[in-house]
This record gives sequence, structure tokens and C-alpha cells, in this order.
Amino acid sequence: MAKDADGTSIPTAAFALLGGSGIAASGAPERDPRVTRVDQDLVFATPFGPAPAIDRLVLRSDDPVGERTILAARLHAVLQQRDRPRTVLALFWVLQRAEVRRIVAEAGAGSITQHFHPRDLIVPHDFIDFTPQVNGQLDPDAVLVMREPFCPEIREVLWQRARRFAAEKATRVFNRAVYVAVQGPRFETAAEVAALARLGGDVIGQALAPEVGLAREIGACYGVVQMVLNYAEGVRPEWDFDLLREIVREGAEELGPVALDALESLSVEPGCLCRSYCKRSRPDEAAVADTA
Repeated sequence: MAKDADGTSIPTAAFALLGGSGIAASGAPERDPRVTRVDQDLVFATPFGPAPAIDRLVLRSDDPVGERTILAARLHAVLQQRDRPRTVLALFWVLQRAEVRRIVAEAGAGSITQHFHPRDLIVPHDFIDFTPQVNGQLDPDAVLVMREPFCPEIREVLWQRARRFAAEKATRVFNRAVYVAVQGPRFETAAEVAALARLGGDVIGQALAPEVGLAREIGACYGVVQMVLNYAEGVRPEWDFDLLREIVREGAEELGPVALDALESLSVEPGCLCRSYCKRSRPDEAAVADTA
């Protein structure tokens, strides 16, 4: 079992759940009857500072897979932190030592086109990162090829589970969209939204980066399901902040079960090429840097 920077043991788990609006709204994933929380608010010391609190969950299934251990972190709570990039670095330092192989995330997003409507579910296939490129990497020699940034296996599973949810809730689901990651904490101006739409963006939010790149660096597959919470500025004459809060409170909590459905059915061993897309500028020095 690996240890953190202070010598505390880090539990091993093949799966991780990174929570946004859904888990924040629903309170905790263990409301799902399949889930038992084994440990709560585990905090580990890393070279990048303390990692965000992690819960260790056991997900039970009637399928032949039986039980699987999941490390769950609520990243929604760190969105507005000035040190968010460093906090996420710390989290992925821990996930790497926990030997996590598959990461499923859930979050809310705003639509920057007329095509997507509030309460739509989206499984994005690509992204544009407009967050400041000072996030860093765990290993400065890692070269990340961002081909298929979202694991095709996870995307397919999330798509199927989201379709089932959409049929029950009479909403829509899409398996292609370009997500634009921005820094925040303020919302965007109408001019910014129009510019991002012209660049090919479909939805916008303050999650996903640098997580998607760090997942690739540690050799883990990454996929995300999102719920559209609002129209971005300028897309409609006026967007409704009260509607956004209503969706977060009443609808976004369903994202947690969709993510858990995906984690329940994913295989432990990936059959994709995600791990092959992390190269090294100096192949003879594969160790991850231990200093910030």
C-alpha cells in the first residue's frame, strides 16, 4: 500500500468518482442503496499541499463484478479556490498512488448555443481549455497526447446510462459536445460567450481542467457526464438564475446515480488506448517528480 508525504497509508482503488453539481446537490453518493461509505473525509499530505477530502466507498452490484472500491472527491467545493489547480494536482498525486485506473466525473454546465437546453444531459467528446496554463504536471517530463481526451469506453457507458435516465425524466441526452473550461469565478460576458461559440464550443463551465489532463498523465481513463443548468449570457434575451438554482437543487442530484451506474458496469482493465497517450520526453526517467 502506498503512503502519502506524511507516511499515512493510501487505500488502493481501481475507480474514482469526481463530484460536481450532482453530488453537491444530493449530499452524498451513499444515498444510493448500492453504496456503503467505508471511510469519510480522508485527507492526505502531498508535495503540492493537502489533497481535498476523499471518501472511500464500496459499490455493491448483483452483476458478476460483485463489489468494487471507489475513491470519491467533491471537487465542486474547490471550484472557487485560488489554489484550485494545485489542489487538483494534490488529488491526482493521491489517485496515482492509489492505482486508480478509471475516473468518472459529473458536473453542471451552461449552454453557449441554442441547441442545448436546461436539464439536457451531455457526454462531451472534446474540450477547449481557457483556464490559465499554470496548472503544471506531476511529472514535468510527461508529454500528453490529447487524442480522444475522454475515454471512449467510459463515454459509451455514460451515454447508455444517461439515455436510460433521460427516458425516465423526459429530457434529452447527447453524446457529442465540445466543453469550454474557463477560470471563473465570474460568469462570462455575452461577447465572450459569442466568441467561444464561434471557436466551436457548445457548453461552458469551471470544471474539468486540469483534471482531464492529469488523468491522462497518471494513466487513468477519464469521462464526464454533465447537466445543462442554464443558458450562458447572450444566448437567450435573459437567462433565469432562479431556474438554475432549481435545476441544481432538484435535477442535478440525478447526475450522481448516472455516474455510479457507469462505475458499476465499467471493467477494471481498460480495453482502450488512453494509457498509451502519455509519453515521456526522457523515457529513461519515468519516476514522477516528488517536489512541487
